[in-house]
Amino acid sequence: MKKNIFLLSLIGVGMLFSACSNEQDMLFDESAAERLNGASELYSQRLMAHENGWAVQLYPTLEDEAPFGSGYLLLMKFGNDRSVTASMKNSLTFGNYKESTSAWQVITDNGPVLSFNTYNEVLHAFSYPEDVPTTEDNETGTGIGGDYEFVIVDAPEDGSYMMLKGKKRGTYNLLTPIEDEINYEEYLDDVNGFQAKMFSESAPNFAVMHYGDSVCKFVDAGDGLPTIYPYDGDVVTESSFNPFLITKRGGDYYLRFRDALTFGDVTVQDYRYDVAADRFISVDNADFYLCGDDPYRLLADSLGSHNFSVKRSKYVADKEYAYFGKAAQEAFESVYSTYRKLNSKYGPTEYKFRLMASEDASKKLKISVNYKPSDANTKLSYYYDYKMENGKLTLKYIGVATDESDKIRKQSESHYERVKDALEVFNGDFELSSVTTAFDLSDILVKKVGNGEFNFILSY
Repeated sequence: MKKNIFLLSLIGVGMLFSACSNEQDMLFDESAAERLNGASELYSQRLMAHENGWAVQLYPTLEDEAPFGSGYLLLMKFGNDRSVTASMKNSLTFGNYKESTSAWQVITDNGPVLSFNTYNEVLHAFSYPEDVPTTEDNETGTGIGGDYEFVIVDAPEDGSYMMLKGKKRGTYNLLTPIEDEINYEEYLDDVNGFQAKMFSESAPNFAVMHYGDSVCKFVDAGDGLPTIYPYDGDVVTESSFNPFLITKRGGDYYLRFRDALTFGDVTVQDYRYDVAADRFISVDNADFYLCGDDPYRLLADSLGSHNFSVKRSKYVADKEYAYFGKAAQEAFESVYSTYRKLNSKYGPTEYKFRLMASEDASKKLKISVNYKPSDANTKLSYYYDYKMENGKLTLKYIGVATDESDKIRKQSESHYERVKDALEVFNGDFELSSVTTAFDLSDILVKKVGNGEFNFILSY
């Protein structure tokens, strides 16, 4: 009986070893080279799967200085004939659209590697060791220092993205599909135009990054390489740098930082622009967002050092952001026409309207009307008491602010009374807002509370 049990045990062990042997044969029936070649073909097919190609967020190096650390948006289309057409429109092309076609392949080098193996004017601009024309230094021998071969780190089957890693520099570069029928140059113009609007180098204000209850200033972002530091911190000792790129998918603009931002136990990297909220909101956590500046803050901090001009234009009915609402237009024209009739000497050939702080320390504003008669320039100024609180600007007319203004007042009291009536129309509470976006407050929309037709634009 014991022998039979022993025999059955031997048979069972033999069957077990036989099963393991079959599994090993199945597992290793392909050589390592064959498996790598299979992966090469798989990733090649996934690159070619999107007929209109990919938007590539390329970072040449991990530096924090332009142009080496800046991000560059490229568009690439991978053909079945193993040709790749790459396009870009940026500082390296001097703002011109450039397109170049060359060869590509996925090679095997301890994993699948995307290699651009013939010269491409667009792709190799980041790795070719020649001088960079946009800098004062001579980089001959190094160039920007980027890669032309990239390890394929991730390429999901659904084709929603690809992640490449520079073989030498180690930068991560995200690829996202471009929708069919989209023209490459038009796409780049769209995205570049949006970024220029949101992060204008000429904007007088900064953007603000919110993360939970904390805030940072987000400045000098026009080149996509912003300086970030605590709102009340020191820009020299507390600043950090994190380049970003903007792409467009499904009609939405996305901002993605090169390096993920970590705040405590929360990590964020991708933001979507919300048109209604006028802010970039983290796709993972709505408590993290990037918004524009406060027009009240800009006006209050700038008065005394900068004059705000009032844009003049005829009222345009039904236009959302006409320079003047109808009531404001009538008030400005009343001032203008009154002085035109006052005296030929003061008949204006140039008419400018400015809002500025008074020269003394009193809490007053001057609304200044500039005239340019034939013989000399004349500035007529009028004082307003003002305060800025509870999200409102409040104005109250006081009287003339200069001797020249008083001289004209005495010359014709009846005309002055008409001017005074027109200027007192500006008494009251006003709300301030951006004209197009709070990311650029070069223009501030001023609306009178309770009178939708009384609005005008202050230009920085």
